[in-house]
Formats: sequence, C-alpha cells, structure tokens
Amino acid sequence: MRLSWLKLTLAGLVLGLTAGSAARANPDTQYDVALSNIILIMHHEIGHALVDQFGLPVIGQEEDAVDAFATLMVLETYDEPAPILLDSAAMWFAFDRIFTTEGGEHAFYDEHDLDIQRAYRILCIAHGYDPDTFVEEARKRAIPDERLETCEYDAALALESWDLLLADALRDSDTPAGKVTVELKPSEDYDDLREELEDTGVLGDIATWIDTEYAWPNPLILEAAECGEVNAYYDPEAVKITLCYEMMDELLVVAETLER
Repeated sequence: MRLSWLKLTLAGLVLGLTAGSAARANPDTQYDVALSNIILIMHHEIGHALVDQFGLPVIGQEEDAVDAFATLMVLETYDEPAPILLDSAAMWFAFDRIFTTEGGEHAFYDEHDLDIQRAYRILCIAHGYDPDTFVEEARKRAIPDERLETCEYDAALALESWDLLLADALRDSDTPAGKVTVELKPSEDYDDLREELEDTGVLGDIATWIDTEYAWPNPLILEAAECGEVNAYYDPEAVKITLCYEMMDELLVVAETLER
C-alpha cells in the first residue's frame, strides 16, 4: 500500500491551462512556488513515514494528521515559513479551481479532504501558530474571526499531540545518523527537472534534518523519479518516499496560472 499525497483523479487535469484567477501570496517565480510545494509535500510524506516506522497511533484520518504535521514542521523548522505555506495554500486553491472548471466530481468518501479544505487547513494551522503573520491572508480568504480563534486551539493541540507522539522517536545528537539517503533517478523526459532539484539541494537538506532529528529504525530513502503519474507517496514496504518528476512538472504548470 502506498500512502499518497495527491488524489490521482487530479492527475493530468492542469496541463495546457491559461492564467486563472487564483490569488498569489507573493510575486515569486514559478520555480519558487513549485519548490515551496515540494517542501510541504515532502514533509507530508515524512509524516506518513514516521507513523509507519514508529507505529504511531492516529485518531481520525491519517491524511489529515500528516497534513497538520507538514504545516507545523515548516513553521517549526524554517526561518521563513510564510512563503512556503502561502504558496502551498495558493496551489491547493488553484487545484480546486482547476478541478471544478474541468468538471471534476468530488469523491467525498476519499481518504484525502477536498483540495479547498486542505488549503484552508494550512491557513488555519498557520494562523493559529502565528496569527500576526497569517491573519491578512486568512481574512482575504474569508475565514471568519470566530474560526480564526479556534484555529489557535487546533494548532496548539496538533503541535502538542505530535510532540507527545514523537518524544520516543527523537535522537539526542547534532549530527546525522546516516539512516536517510537521497536518490535522484535519471530521466530522459525530465532530466532538466532532476538537475533543477539537485541544484536546490532541498531533498538533501530535508534528509539531513530528519536523519539528525529522528532515530529511524530502518534506512529511509528520499527519491525523485519518473513515475508515469502525477504523484508523491510513501511506500512502507520499501521504506521510501518518492517525489515524481511528473508532480514537479505539474506544479510548475499550475504555478504559471497563479496571479503575480
């Protein structure tokens, strides 16, 4: 069983679109927007890996839990988390707009929440963690003040819960353990994206952090590869997180539709 970040029904819907009406939080380039989303996607899949490898209990949907984990980890570990989270929320709003425009039918029974709900969850947790930074975007997206107040409770509860669950998974060290490695697979069709990803060093940075932070019981691979589908996923049998080059390509396409 693979634990996937993206609903596969979305794959292929966004190719060839022209500029749309989704709001952008800042005027970064499409590559910056794609990179922001890659960071959040990888932390989402790391959440799945932590649940699997450490046998963590999950109450409710695991997808919701690791969405919250990803947002919190960006807030906790990055010096400037706001661009990452605002770009990621904007991407989910764009996915929702595209899905609706293309006549997609929502699978309300899916293990993932709807795209628009995932966008609002990012904003809610981010605002709850740091109201001063995220209140403007939250209000622009019409989140009422009474909900923003409960977002603070949601963020605090999620952070406390993850801290408690991961207490026994932490390492007492400032150096990596050598358990987490990165593999950027060659691809004739997406070699330019592989090179762009390698130049950023983002997977290496993430690998170093989680290799230092957590006492992984088994080696974990962070892989970028051609998959034949638009996706990113954690494979518990291989103990491997895969970011598909097709996903990167899709993010770049959607980033062009966001207002500057």
